[in-house]
Amino acid sequence: MRMILLASMTSALGLICTAARASPPDTNAMPQLAIPPATSEEAAPTGPQLTVTVTGASDYIFRGVSQTNNGAAIFGAARVTDNDFYVGVGGENVNFHNGTNAEYDLSAGWAPTLSGFKFDLGVIRYGYIDQPAHTYIDTGEVKAAVSHDLGPATLGAAVYYTNDFFGSHRNAVYAEGRGAYKVSSRLTLSGAVGRQTIASGTDHTTWNAGATYAFNKMFALDLRYSDTDQHDLGRTYGSHFVAAIKAMF
Repeated sequence: MRMILLASMTSALGLICTAARASPPDTNAMPQLAIPPATSEEAAPTGPQLTVTVTGASDYIFRGVSQTNNGAAIFGAARVTDNDFYVGVGGENVNFHNGTNAEYDLSAGWAPTLSGFKFDLGVIRYGYIDQPAHTYIDTGEVKAAVSHDLGPATLGAAVYYTNDFFGSHRNAVYAEGRGAYKVSSRLTLSGAVGRQTIASGTDHTTWNAGATYAFNKMFALDLRYSDTDQHDLGRTYGSHFVAAIKAMF
């Protein structure tokens, strides 16, 4: 999960400020590293398709903020797609001041392509299996995203909304613009700028830029710099350089 809690909320909820990193098409869950698409000689898959990914990263950044107190992270995820619909489940380690150290993510949605525009309308749940009994920080979000290819470039935007921001009973919106440029069949440059707003809370802006290199259809390396405009909220909101490697099966 990704928590960007206010200093006042920390004492009330006993939580740590946390959370983003970005790389198209979706920056809201485990790292999405580019993998080369199927060649024209390969038949397009039909029926439900299962994809399993494992990612190791030097930090877990969500919306500019470290989820692991600037420590390393391991992500595992499985996703089933059928035509334009998908469901997914994932898990990763976190490091929050309240003692929580494990997160799971559930997602489902509809991702059609219409007139060259790729849409993604879905829901995401961030949950914790070891949070203290006196807190409840599981959070659900709805999202709407769109992207469009312009030659080797891809431009996109996404909005995420929740009416209960990590147990705070406050509405929150995260809006992001993102872009990517395919330098070659293996190398992609990408970046994003986002704004997290919380009703009656502390807002912040985040940005990131980096490069993804796909060694083959299974393995990719991502190197990324991210930052926020709220360094006074602690080192988890500071600048980060993250290296991540992803295996897809």
